[in-house]
Amino acid sequence: MDYMLIIFFASLLVLGSGAFFKWLKNVFLTGPLIALATGVLLGPIGLNIVNLSAEDQFKIIKISCEFTIAMALMATALRLSGGFIWKNLGSQLWVLFPGMLLMCGLSTLVFYWFTGSLSLSESLLIGAVITPTDPVIASALIAGDKAKKYMPLKLRNTISFESGSNDGLAYPLVLLSIYLFLDGFEGLPVSSFLLNDILYATVLCAIAGYVVGLIFGRLMHFTNKRNIMNKKSLLPFSLALSFFLLSGFKILGMNGILAVFAGGIGFTKHLDKNEDMQEERIQESMERIFTIPVFFLLGIILPWKDWLVMGWTAVMLIAGILLFRRLPAFLLLQPVLKNYGFKLKDGLILGWFGPIGAAALYYALEVKEKTGFDDIWVYTVLIVTGSTLIHGITSLPFEKIYGKQVEDQE
Repeated sequence: MDYMLIIFFASLLVLGSGAFFKWLKNVFLTGPLIALATGVLLGPIGLNIVNLSAEDQFKIIKISCEFTIAMALMATALRLSGGFIWKNLGSQLWVLFPGMLLMCGLSTLVFYWFTGSLSLSESLLIGAVITPTDPVIASALIAGDKAKKYMPLKLRNTISFESGSNDGLAYPLVLLSIYLFLDGFEGLPVSSFLLNDILYATVLCAIAGYVVGLIFGRLMHFTNKRNIMNKKSLLPFSLALSFFLLSGFKILGMNGILAVFAGGIGFTKHLDKNEDMQEERIQESMERIFTIPVFFLLGIILPWKDWLVMGWTAVMLIAGILLFRRLPAFLLLQPVLKNYGFKLKDGLILGWFGPIGAAALYYALEVKEKTGFDDIWVYTVLIVTGSTLIHGITSLPFEKIYGKQVEDQE
């Protein structure tokens, strides 16, 4: 395997997406979709120019996903204003926690019923893994001039907050599904799960991550105001903070992914929007640098042979997850969400824009390593590929339909 070939083509994709960034944001194609298609074209099933050995592919894709998620979470946190979170905390908590549980349950049922061969515990593993809304693909759907034109800020912020939060908060769900798969209810370590996985690795992690982000945000604000730092230093500062939070909290046995987003929220609290820091350009740069390579790699290693064996079941699973994982969950939550100003059309658009991506890939590899359930990779990549394709193609048309309805009502 020639790593230089991978770096060459991934770099070329990043350069191309940067050169045509505004154009890509205003057409039916997203960066992840183009990168995925390019990986397929250049990979073993296409021109066979780039290949990854079975020994290396999982290790490379897992590390790539982890750093991509960290960058996407920091970029998402930079996009959110602290005022939005606290002003809309009630609605966001409803979207986040009941929404996650419903998506996990519905996804589990889809796999259990549609395959006919998976046990309930195996289906739960997959359901937990594909629960998080991916911030990598979500950012491609809700950023750009067209998204801003057709989708109100509240909806875009809701998708951003949910995709940022549930990437880390899905980890306890994944761990619980692993415990149930390995030992069943009888062997469930309740005390350890509640004390270590929930209180220490999740709750304390989120609080500590937020505090660390506050400290570094205050430091950056202090040095910028006194002209100690370069005003163009937000990108390396954000990158370093993301890596620091991810690695530091993992060393402590905590949820590094959750720490990055919580820290990012704390970090942005002290950023003055009047300062010449150009946060949105920073977000775009961070996302392009890390998002495109991971989907390019994924395109190279897609398990086509396993999908062909599945036949029409593969198509049914993609359709079932895209239609029944999220839409019914938000329709069930609509009676509550309408009290927070969300209309039915808002619930429908939120129910559709729930892409599945890098976070699911990362968790699938975690589960694969801890359980030996190898098929979870095949099923997860199938859903991620379908989500990248369908959500990427439908994002702009559905946003236009939504925007047209808003204009007609006004």
